[in-house]
Amino acid sequence: MSETPERAVVRNERTMRFRVLSWLGRLWDRVERLFGQLVRRASRQRRQIAAEARLLEAEVLQLGARLLDHAPPLGFTAASFKVRPVRTQFYGHGGFMGAAPALLADDRFRRILAFLMPDVFQTVRAALADNPDPTPVMPMMENNPVAAAFGVLEGTRRPRPEGEESPHHLAGIEWDLFFDSALLDRWEAVRGDRARLDAVLAQAIDTSLIAHADARDTVQEALGLCQYADVRKTPKTALGGVEIDAWLDLFARALALGAAPDPEPLFAAMAEEPRLVSDEPCMQHTFARCWPAARCVEVFREVTGRPCFSVILDVKSLRSTPEFLADFVRALNARGVHVSAVGSFLRDETVGLSAVEQRIDGALLPGPRELQFFHFAGDLQAACDAGRIERGQSVLFNGASLLDVTTHEGGAPTYSTKLRVLAELEAYRRRFELHIGYYVQEGDCDHAAAALLSDLSEARPDTFELGFAWGGLRDEVHLPTSEVPRLGYGSQRALERIGRARQWQLGAS
Repeated sequence: MSETPERAVVRNERTMRFRVLSWLGRLWDRVERLFGQLVRRASRQRRQIAAEARLLEAEVLQLGARLLDHAPPLGFTAASFKVRPVRTQFYGHGGFMGAAPALLADDRFRRILAFLMPDVFQTVRAALADNPDPTPVMPMMENNPVAAAFGVLEGTRRPRPEGEESPHHLAGIEWDLFFDSALLDRWEAVRGDRARLDAVLAQAIDTSLIAHADARDTVQEALGLCQYADVRKTPKTALGGVEIDAWLDLFARALALGAAPDPEPLFAAMAEEPRLVSDEPCMQHTFARCWPAARCVEVFREVTGRPCFSVILDVKSLRSTPEFLADFVRALNARGVHVSAVGSFLRDETVGLSAVEQRIDGALLPGPRELQFFHFAGDLQAACDAGRIERGQSVLFNGASLLDVTTHEGGAPTYSTKLRVLAELEAYRRRFELHIGYYVQEGDCDHAAAALLSDLSEARPDTFELGFAWGGLRDEVHLPTSEVPRLGYGSQRALERIGRARQWQLGAS
């Protein structure tokens, strides 16, 4: 049957329509592909520009550090007050963050900080440009490896108290520890496989952070939300930190530069080494190739004369368990790091760790001391009264809770020790065979309060066997007296107002 003219017209129209739509479809596909290519090219260019900007920033900071590392003064005068040398400075609280003003006043170490950690130096310099008071700089330097090196080196140079050195003096450097909780799950899954277990522990050491974290992260961690990823993104001067290997590397380099009779060859050699450029503040500007841990430990031994490098772990990752921490301690031992103590506000995290044998370079050392932290002396009292303290437990609390203050209009406050509290605390110590020490928040502790707390540990060595975990230089304080009492409470005073910390209740037992 032949096609009618009308049908032919319809068929031709359909064919033409199909061809046009097909052509439009192919054209659209081509436009879409071209647009996608342009978007991807622009995205690559943006990433490349961002990477180049970060690299340029790193180069500018590092060049700036090299130009400024013959660093001019930072526009402030560090108030310096001598006190009786602390006989038992159990550890450098916060990695000697309280010594930050002295470090910034020291020409060589100011240069070392600018050279090794240019991002930290620039932030500190900007803070001091806005306000010449160095007190706020102390928390900016918490867990800082250069500050720790400064405190350690100055400890070898400062005069010591007369008499025998306390066996608990500088038992270690405090490391606030954050680790990825996902590794805890992997560790649990491979505990029966030695090779896989060692691999997980190596990864845990490689990625764990020495960092305190801010109040928001601390609260969320306490609520069961792992804050490891957030802390990695936190600037070093905002209570962030660096990974363990990078911390050891920067610490050892700072020690070597600080102790060298002529540091110029070391500066020149290190200046040729590449640095990392990273979106993560914890990695930014660290050296691309860290010194091996064994070399870092050897530098520490040479500078201090101590047989091993010791740390005190303050566990911030609240999902940790004693079993995991025991394996973590052994993994640190394998890198030559001795763990003097492990502390936490949660007793369940540290139970049994003292039974862990530590081997460093073939030498057998005892397990870590199990430390339980409290906010105030009254919190320790309440724990004892409630039966939550084991006999022989080692404890630390804020020493400000042992001081009284009397204010005077238009004058400096007057401090005194709470003698009745001290008498009852000694009775508790004897009853529970406690090993007691105390700390303070250095940025809120003036020289009068620090001197009184230093004298207290000297006068009551039996009560305070673990002494004063002071985060500054053992014989010097850098916060002047004011009309506002500064006993060392810091932000912990707010915990008292909301019922999370309590003062000692006289005659309560």
